[in-house]
Amino acid sequence: MERVLITGVSGLLGSNLAFNLSDRFEIAGTYHSNPMRFNGYECFPMDLKRADETWSIIRRVKPQMVIHCAAQTGVDYCEEQPEEAFRVNVEGTESLAKAAAHAGSKFVYISTDSIFDGETGGYREDAKPGPVNVYAESKLLGERATQSYAEDHLIIRTNIYGWNVRPKLSLAEWILDGLENGRQVPAFWDIYFSPILVNDLAEVLAEMVAADLTGIYHVAAADRCTKFDFARMVCQTFEKDPELVCSAGSEEVGLKALRPKDTSLDVTKVSKVLGKSMPTVSDGIRRFRLLKENGYVDRLRATLTQGEVN
Repeated sequence: MERVLITGVSGLLGSNLAFNLSDRFEIAGTYHSNPMRFNGYECFPMDLKRADETWSIIRRVKPQMVIHCAAQTGVDYCEEQPEEAFRVNVEGTESLAKAAAHAGSKFVYISTDSIFDGETGGYREDAKPGPVNVYAESKLLGERATQSYAEDHLIIRTNIYGWNVRPKLSLAEWILDGLENGRQVPAFWDIYFSPILVNDLAEVLAEMVAADLTGIYHVAAADRCTKFDFARMVCQTFEKDPELVCSAGSEEVGLKALRPKDTSLDVTKVSKVLGKSMPTVSDGIRRFRLLKENGYVDRLRATLTQGEVN
């Protein structure tokens, strides 16, 4: 069984990837500020700002593949702390890509739809990037570091939601939490995206790796919606009061960083290569509910014991 190192295993993406891929790969993970111990696989502390730690973990784990999920993802935080954003998302990726290449490991870099300017939407892989904030710029430069230093690489641009292993809320969880507690849930009517459930992304990623794909791929929902539409779909799927979802304009709330208005992705390339359609937004939200009803969230969180790792 191939050994896979997943960075950022304490986050939404990393933890769900580890859980969903553990039957196909021998998993090891890294964390930074949230010490974690998972049943079934090793976790190691790693600071992406320290190249010596990165190289040490790669030498210790000896993975056949590295899936790089860890990043500084706070858009407004990155705008206020650009040096930190570039050190983690660019320099950290560069060190990891170099170490992975030296070890002969395939390098999978999880990027973002935010690298586009949002002027048109429906972006294909060959569309020209146009980041409008520091976070997006740092992730784009992370892509370029991956291309420069890891010959065997796969770059996946996406936008995810799902069930968190930690008490931290993804977009869908935040919407649902508000609805369940009778709070008004403001959602942007003027921002479009094509979000994919993290479990669906994990399954597609496994197929991409099995097919030994390389290069850049967009992995997202087959269609797009506004964030207001997304919130209403969550509301409808979970049978909550639709009056609790209210529309808001992104320019009305005083965000520190600019947001692109339409980052929806064209998923034709990955669909053709794998011979399957990507799920629609509503498909993902229905599965999001089914996962909870079928005990997935409890099983995911049962793998975790918080605390320092020896």
